[in-house]
Amino acid sequence: MPHHHVRYASSYLVPGVSLPKGPSFHRIALHWDRSHPEAEGSCHMDPNTCGLDEFGDPTICTKMALAPLEMKLTLVKHKGRHHAYAVECRAPASADYAAMPLRLVTIVHDSDLECRLLVLASDQTVERIIDLHHEPRT
Repeated sequence: MPHHHVRYASSYLVPGVSLPKGPSFHRIALHWDRSHPEAEGSCHMDPNTCGLDEFGDPTICTKMALAPLEMKLTLVKHKGRHHAYAVECRAPASADYAAMPLRLVTIVHDSDLECRLLVLASDQTVERIIDLHHEPRT
């Protein structure tokens, strides 16, 4: 099966997302191989806060460093066209992946893919849903 890399990201989030374990973020972007979701991908959590203009677009932002993480997806549930993946991340220099309190949900619509990110509470219930949109590769 050929490789089909995709990148999905959130819009700017107000308020930000604070994970019980791991970094906090206002925006998140996930990049993986749609043909092989279990293959290594990447996750970018942006902790910067921004002012918003009258259209809701970010203007002036803080300048905290954005550290890319290596990401691994593991299928945990499948129902029809819905797939739920556990998200594990590690820093590029780290040996071990750590489970994140996040779940990526993909929904296949013909050739289109709808994605949402679930933020999980410690008891694995859904605490928040973040809609992700497709970003073209640059």
